[in-house]
Amino acid sequence: MSIEKTTNIKPDFQDIYLRLLSYAIPYKLIIAVSLVSLILLALTNAGFLSLIKQITDEGLIVKNPEATFFLPVALFSLMAIRAVTNFISSYSLRWVSRKIVEDLRNDVFKNIMLLPVRFFDKNAGGNIVSKLTYETERLSDIVIKVTLDAIRDTLTVIAVVGYMLYLDWLLTIAFLLVIPILVIYLKIISPKLRSTGKELQETMGDMTRVSEESITANKIVKIFGTALYELKRFSSYSMRNRKMHTKLAKLAGGNSFFVEIISGLALGFIVYYSLNNLTAGEFTAFATALLMLLNPIRKLTALNEHLQVGYSAALSIFEVIDETKESDQGKISRKKITGNLRFEDITFTYPNSKNLTLSKVNINIKAGEKVALVGKSGGGKSTIMNLIPRFYSCNSGKITLDEIDIKNYKLANLRDHIALVSQDIVLFNDSVRNNIAYGKKYNEKQLKAAAKAANALEFIENLEQKFDHIIGDKGVKLSGGQKQRIAIARAILKNSPILLLDEATSALDSESEKLVQKALDNLMKNRTSIIIAHRLSTVINADKIFVVHAGKIVEEGKHSDLIKLNGYYAKLYKKGFD
Repeated sequence: MSIEKTTNIKPDFQDIYLRLLSYAIPYKLIIAVSLVSLILLALTNAGFLSLIKQITDEGLIVKNPEATFFLPVALFSLMAIRAVTNFISSYSLRWVSRKIVEDLRNDVFKNIMLLPVRFFDKNAGGNIVSKLTYETERLSDIVIKVTLDAIRDTLTVIAVVGYMLYLDWLLTIAFLLVIPILVIYLKIISPKLRSTGKELQETMGDMTRVSEESITANKIVKIFGTALYELKRFSSYSMRNRKMHTKLAKLAGGNSFFVEIISGLALGFIVYYSLNNLTAGEFTAFATALLMLLNPIRKLTALNEHLQVGYSAALSIFEVIDETKESDQGKISRKKITGNLRFEDITFTYPNSKNLTLSKVNINIKAGEKVALVGKSGGGKSTIMNLIPRFYSCNSGKITLDEIDIKNYKLANLRDHIALVSQDIVLFNDSVRNNIAYGKKYNEKQLKAAAKAANALEFIENLEQKFDHIIGDKGVKLSGGQKQRIAIARAILKNSPILLLDEATSALDSESEKLVQKALDNLMKNRTSIIIAHRLSTVINADKIFVVHAGKIVEEGKHSDLIKLNGYYAKLYKKGFD
């Protein structure tokens, strides 16, 4: 499954590689050193052929005494130069390739962090992760192949062909006539390689997605006995991946087969020509030159496979980098706000949806008020909450914070004034300390005060490593109530004037709920609090209750007033909100 794009940019082959090579510009000095080494390495090939000719003619046939000493020394010196230049060029280009991949990964991740929520709604997490891992890793191979192999082998071909022209220009030109045949073949095979490479990227993304889903939902898999079903899902993508690799291998093998056949014909012609026109040394040098060309030519034709696969990977990565970031045109930045919120005729529809999610919603929340949103699932409660931090933007109407349209606030500043605690607790495979502080620095006293206010200090102090205890993937080593209290401590420590509570106690047992509810009461003090809840105990003491039904506010008021009204809320109340 590929990433769904919100942009229509489709760069061509050349543009993609020029953009990829632009990542190498900061390392131009190291690349220059590597290129010099590659040039010297290529020249040693011509020198080697010249020595082969002299060894044959002067050493083996003429038996020149001076050659007995000079030629072995010259050969050793030449091989030493080859060893040094090969090491320098290979190591430096590999170093550069890893830096390019690191920079690409950082750019992709940085942009992912700035993408709107709708991007994550459309694209599976596993496919996004595949961009950062598999596809960028493929580019490491591409950079090495394109730079190291392409440059080295091209220079080798130039140096060797140059020496062949020196030996016999007519025979060399006859040999070079096979090049147009190779070009035509590559032109035919390139689209197939590119298409297969693209499918290969997609299968890796699908395998990552399915495996991530199955591993995350391992308890559900076990309880429903669906291990075989998950295996079939994974195996189908794994089989497709294997077929794509096999198809690539077949295409690559065809390249090698084609080059070997053409080279065999050329070598046969050279033997036929040389018997009447070349000396023993010239023939040996020319035949050696041809054999030296086989590997570089084979690798250069195989390079097309890497280029096409690399194009697909780079295109996929740049699609993420080029995704439109969250709109942030606000100019206002305030250190402090009071917390007055107002919804004025808000209408909202989710992308690609024909139905209105919210219609003419009007809500007025005073600073410090505790407001509850109640109603059946799918009525629009979560959407109302998601509009406040601008996870989504309304189609019409406006939301004001302290009488200022929230679109006029800088996005980071707006969200700095908001804390969120939801039923989908987000914890990281890190220490309790880092989960509460989350990216910011607080002293021990502040951490303990937040944990105490969240009713979490007691169980934290009983953990083996206390605040340094690692809680496992998504807090798996903690109970549901403990995880929720860690999330509340994080919100308390942020100390934002606006608090969003999205069914924060819905998944807890009664004992945990009491502890969490007490922690929430501490959290909500002197804050503008917007609560979504299905449980009566969470909303009965709200300053104001808004009843949301089918995207509209159908009732509003205090609990007692709404009960007297004997309307929609009263029906929910009788059902206990469950």
